[in-house]
Amino acid sequence: MFIINDRVDLALAVDADGVHLGQEDLPIAVARQLLGPQRIIGRSTTNPEEMHQAITQGANYIGVGPVYETPTKAGKAAAGLEYVRYAAQHCSIPWFAIGGIDVDNVHDVIAAGAERVAVVRSLMQAQQPTLVTQYFLSQTARHVRTSKVDFTQSHV
Repeated sequence: MFIINDRVDLALAVDADGVHLGQEDLPIAVARQLLGPQRIIGRSTTNPEEMHQAITQGANYIGVGPVYETPTKAGKAAAGLEYVRYAAQHCSIPWFAIGGIDVDNVHDVIAAGAERVAVVRSLMQAQQPTLVTQYFLSQTARHVRTSKVDFTQSHV
């Protein structure tokens, strides 16, 4: 699966599977008009209100976070594990916990209800990124309750 961050035009140009949009990016409805019904659209969310808006607007999945403060989102307050718990109980579409997640705290994120995590810094700065990736995969696989998610299904 190939998802482009922020740029619908690039997603179309390279025939990507979809696009991930931040809160300040193109509205989901406009992205859907441009991308069509078969491509995936994800939305970053930092709180329950944004989560429910993304679902209502037709997102196929959401990012939940940043769970912890992270230099990749400098100045952005952490949403915290409480938001992860909320998403685990109330989110009707697939979601990924994101933001400041590393090998030292991934257990807390999973214990809060996350089945999927997205990581950047913990892999990019790892001395052995393959081993770190394998560790993340093993930890999330131990807790996954569903086998395969179809991100193209409408959840509205």
